[in-house]
Amino acid sequence: MDEDLVAFGIVMVAFLSMPLILVFSITGCIAYGRTKAWDKTRNQGAISLEASRLVENEGDESDFVDTDDENDHHKRKADEEVDKSLTFNQKFRKEFKKCWNGKGRDEIVKTKEREERRKLAKAVAREMDRRERRRARQVARGQAEDLPPYVKN
Repeated sequence: MDEDLVAFGIVMVAFLSMPLILVFSITGCIAYGRTKAWDKTRNQGAISLEASRLVENEGDESDFVDTDDENDHHKRKADEEVDKSLTFNQKFRKEFKKCWNGKGRDEIVKTKEREERRKLAKAVAREMDRRERRRARQVARGQAEDLPPYVKN
């Protein structure tokens, strides 16, 4: 009877710990993959140091939609600078924590707002193009809506 209870206890502990082990292993695999990719790019950057400097100098365009995008870009660049001094194990722990926590509510709201702004900007650009094409057609037909120039008497 004691052997049966011990076996039952071991099976139950294994059965109950499986979901936790599964979640930790999936999160660990994701973090390891991201860390491995980061390590590979870091090593490639160390090998071709001069080439990366040339590429960085060419990419000084400020192509931001708004100040939130610019702030996020600067924050990400600062994080990349800090990450350059980390070891593989430290970066793995950082990525594991990031995977475990997931995206925060503020990040999700920012992403949705950014997508809405981009959709609105695309719609405005399409409307402006449509108006320009309509004016061009009217000018070609001789039906321009433009007012004659104002002459002061």
